[in-house]
Formats: sequence, C-alpha cells, structure tokens
Amino acid sequence: MILSTCLQQPAIIGRKFHPIVLSLVLGGVPGIVGCTQEALDPVQTVAWYKAHEAERIAMATKCHNNPGQLEKTPNCINAQQAVDDIAMGR
Repeated sequence: MILSTCLQQPAIIGRKFHPIVLSLVLGGVPGIVGCTQEALDPVQTVAWYKAHEAERIAMATKCHNNPGQLEKTPNCINAQQAVDDIAMGR
C-alpha cells in the first residue's frame, strides 16, 4: 500500500506541471505568430511614398488585395495617403 502511494506521487506531481508548462508554451505562441513581416518592415512616411512611385504602387496594391489584415498597418495608411494626396494634386 505504501509502495503504490509512493509510485503514484511522481505521476500526480508531473500532471500538476503540465498545465503550467502548456500555458507558458501556448502563451508565447501568439506573440511569435503575431510578428508578421509587415510588423517588422520599417515604417515609411507619406512623403517617402510620394517620392518613391514603384514602392507606393506596390504597397497600395498589396494593402488593397488584403485589407482585412493590412489596412490598419502604418505603411498601408501612409501609402494610401500618398496615393490620395497625389490624386488631389497635393
């Protein structure tokens, strides 16, 4: 009886740590997954996009093709503002 109790304790202790380890591992996953390439790209200004036509068109096209994920990113906002400013003659 004592022997079976001693043998069961490591299993119980091991199971108590699994939820802790699991939560630590899963807690780190959103942080890693959340780092998209767009988040790592340097943010360009509206003036920069006005001066760089190829990059402005490429970014505006990329943002237009995936607005659900990219519309609120700083580069999409700045590229679109540059497109709008140029269209309005500013």
